[in-house]
Formats: sequence, structure tokens, C-alpha cells
Amino acid sequence: MEPEDRLLLGYVQTHPLEAARRFESMKVDESAALLAALPSADVASVLEHCLPGPASRILSRLSVTMASNIITELSTSSAIGVLRQFDDALRIDLLERLEKAIGSSLRRAMRYPPHTAANVADPRVLSLPPDISVKEALASIARDLRNTTYYVYVIDRDTKLEGLVTLKQLIATDKDQIIGSIMTTKVVTLSAEASIDEILQHPQWARFHTLPVIDRWGTFLGALRYRTLRGIEQEHVLNPDPGPLSQALIQLWEVYSLAGIGIMTDMVKPMDSDPTVNERIVATGRKETR
Repeated sequence: MEPEDRLLLGYVQTHPLEAARRFESMKVDESAALLAALPSADVASVLEHCLPGPASRILSRLSVTMASNIITELSTSSAIGVLRQFDDALRIDLLERLEKAIGSSLRRAMRYPPHTAANVADPRVLSLPPDISVKEALASIARDLRNTTYYVYVIDRDTKLEGLVTLKQLIATDKDQIIGSIMTTKVVTLSAEASIDEILQHPQWARFHTLPVIDRWGTFLGALRYRTLRGIEQEHVLNPDPGPLSQALIQLWEVYSLAGIGIMTDMVKPMDSDPTVNERIVATGRKETR
């Protein structure tokens, strides 16, 4: 990477919102030429703050491969907003280049009206099939730590939601156990058609920091995280400022949650029988299903 590109990358990483406003004000070709030299994830962090129109025009000037990589990094709502700006041929081409699970989820989500649970759910949240071992599940989590939450959703080969397992279960269970034999089948869900008001008023946010979104046939469309819910609250001015204490507690929980996932991925062999180890790790989760 050239020195000027490194300088631009530092600026983008430090001030993504400011960079977004700057790129929106520039000519599209100039913006695209500058962003083309940066990693896809960093470009996505900038375009996340752009309006769908400018973002789609910039993406249309980039290679289709890079554009699809950037869309993969965008939040679901941003990805849908951008994809809806393209003509049918380009949109289909981009969706076909995405990972199968993400592309399928975005296609399904785009069938729903804006501001519904299907439109804001994150299809990238890690899910597992029911017929793999705990050892294989831990390996999958280690490979996709970024998209792992404390609740890992179990879906069948037809993408129907079957149940969930928690990080505590995966850590504490015999590594040869099959996921389907230890998963919880009674899962609290959000309807794909739920409105923003219905999402915000869902009573189970008091128990869970992530809720799965399914359609009327039980198809898993993704999951809605509590931090996304905070963004929705701010956008709709229903609760613009939960207060410094609430914000601090939420941020503290997120730190503990990520730390717990990191601890779990370091475990490459069965844990010993010391119960205090499990108790310390369980403390990193927010709440278990009952």
C-alpha cells in the first residue's frame, strides 16, 4: 500500500462518519478511486454512514468483486438499502457473488417492507447445523468469532430454526456430543413481519441480548442484536438517550461478552472437571435460556 493510501486508511478508520460526508461531497469517480485502494471492511465502515444513493453510486464504480465484498461487510439494513438502488441485473450479479447463506438471507429480507424485523436482522450471525459435534461447533466459532454471539442458533439444512445452544453449553459439554442432542428447542423469536414498534416493545429484551428472526414457515432470517436495537431506538427517537449509566452498563456487558467468546475459542481440548472454571466463563454471558 502506498504511503498516501496508508494515510487515507488511518483517516477512514479514525473518522468514518467524517470520511463518509467527505466522500459524498466529492465526484463519484474520485471517491471510488480513493476507496478502491482500501480494504473492503474499512470501505464498508465508511459507506455505512452514507445514504443508500451515494453509497450505491460509489459501489457501482468499483469492481463487482470488491463491491460484493463490501456488501458482505455492511449491516443488513445498509446492504438492503444499497442493493435496492441498483438495476436488476447488477443486483442479481452481486447477490450471486455473496456467500450462499448471506445472499439467500438478503434476498428473503428484501421481500419484506422497510422497517420490519427481517430488514434489520443480521443474517451473518453464526448458526450451526444440528448434526455436528460440539468439537466441530467450537472450531466453527473459532473461525467466525466476529459473528458469534452468546446464543448460537441451530438450523437444519433447509434453514429452519431448530433450537439454540449457549457458549456455556458448548464449553461445558462433552466434545463428542451432537449439537442436536443438547440444544434448547423452545426459542423466543421475532416475527419477520414485526414492525419497529413491536420490536422495541418485545418483552423478552429483558432476558436476551439477541433474538432470532423467523418467517411464518420458521425459516431463520438472522438475529437482531441489542446494540442494533439501540440504533433503532435512536433513529425513531423513541428513546434517544437511555442515560449514561445505562449506556455504560450496556458497553460493559458487550466487553464481557466478547471476552468470554475469546476465552472459549482458546480451548482446543476438553476442559478439566474444575467447576469454578465454568462458573467464571458463564459470568461472561448475559442471561441463559431457561
